Amino acid sequence: MSSQTANAVRTPFIYIRRDLPEIYIEEMKKLGAKVAVEPWEWNKEEPTPKIDLTNCDVLLTLGMRDDLSVLKYAPNVKWVHSFSVGIEAMIKSNFQNNSDIIVTNSKGCTAIPIAEHTLAMILAFSRGLQTMINNKKDCSWETIPTIDLALATVGIIGYGQIGLAIAERCKALGMRVIGCKRNPDKKLEEHDDADEIVGMGELDSVLAQSDFVVLSLPSTKETKYLFDKEKLKKMKKGSYLINVGRGDAIIESDLVEVLNEGLLAGASLDVFEVEPLPVNHPFWTMDNVIVSPHNAYFSSQHMEHNMELFMTNLKNYMEGNSLINVVDKQLGY
Repeated sequence: MSSQTANAVRTPFIYIRRDLPEIYIEEMKKLGAKVAVEPWEWNKEEPTPKIDLTNCDVLLTLGMRDDLSVLKYAPNVKWVHSFSVGIEAMIKSNFQNNSDIIVTNSKGCTAIPIAEHTLAMILAFSRGLQTMINNKKDCSWETIPTIDLALATVGIIGYGQIGLAIAERCKALGMRVIGCKRNPDKKLEEHDDADEIVGMGELDSVLAQSDFVVLSLPSTKETKYLFDKEKLKKMKKGSYLINVGRGDAIIESDLVEVLNEGLLAGASLDVFEVEPLPVNHPFWTMDNVIVSPHNAYFSSQHMEHNMELFMTNLKNYMEGNSLINVVDKQLGY
């Protein structure tokens, strides 16, 4: 946090763009903050602020859909916190290059539920759960092929906090784990369960080895549409693709084609380029595709974890200390 930002505000004016339990609003007020809440409801048009935001310096919003056009009403904002890990809507070129506003996100708050969701998908595919469900409809009694996870390899593409949590759970099942990330030499934790960590330059090799490919990528210029037909065909024949990162990492029409050709055995998709997923999308009717409604991140403790992080950062902000989870606006995460 810059010294200019650290010294500018001690009693913040916080503008919140989503519903919050009153307990957290009261907690902010007890710290001396002024708080205004004007929720932006999901699937509704962005509302125009009804209050004067001239003195607002802290904004809480959902970074995956807020392009921060609201800043024209709040010219003195110094810190934006995103309730989502993804901040792709925020990161516009003019904001990236011309703004001193600090952006933080909720990285780490969703790692465990996303890892548990991923593990559920791996187990579902390895034991033929989708086939069991379909067979039950037809009263079909047949032997279902399985995958021995102790002999299987999972490649985790985008190996950050979520990847670490996935690796820990996969290793508990005896799987071989390969992490693939932009900077393979950078350690997030002292203990890491991956058998191997490689750079994105070795992505094709990871795809060729992996029985399960898990995408936990951010949305950046480098990752957008990375998984086109050519890349998908680099995957091991009969393998499975699981996307818990960003919907725009995959060209969806290419994935439909590769799945229909039988090159991949199946896919589990929690994120999509258009959400909600259109009712006429082929994924809805494909037996080898599991669709979840961008729900992998959710847990009964979701709000508690997010607000614990924000309240820690709010105290840091008021005291002029460095903030947690500061986003590199050039990288987008």
